[in-house]
Amino acid sequence: MESGEFFSLWLILLVFCELFESWWQHAPTLKGVLERVRYYYRTHIFLLFAMHPSFWLVLFIFVASGFRGTLLSLILVMKATDIAFKLWMVQKLDEGTLSPDFRAMLQMPLSAWMPWINVIIYPAMLAFALHH
Repeated sequence: MESGEFFSLWLILLVFCELFESWWQHAPTLKGVLERVRYYYRTHIFLLFAMHPSFWLVLFIFVASGFRGTLLSLILVMKATDIAFKLWMVQKLDEGTLSPDFRAMLQMPLSAWMPWINVIIYPAMLAFALHH
């Protein structure tokens, strides 16, 4: 395969991974998203991590590229932070230690585009990272 074909393959795979993640996390509110995350977290923590294939794909690309690339590092950190933040939020919800203002924010409806923005942002960042 030529380098352009690999480039396209990584982008297509990432788009499908992001579509899958957006699909299973889709909910009308952030609290709904966290409830979906909580389900997989309580089922098994490794299952929750398996439900984030884009993280593993970006990690593979980062390792395969020889641990180089600031933008690849940034994508990896953003994806890891997203997972960690959701786990932290689930824990705080379970403990009941969130402030009333924050709980109210979790009930606010999400815009129709918000659950799907990752399908555009991460592949665009990856395309830029792999092209330069």
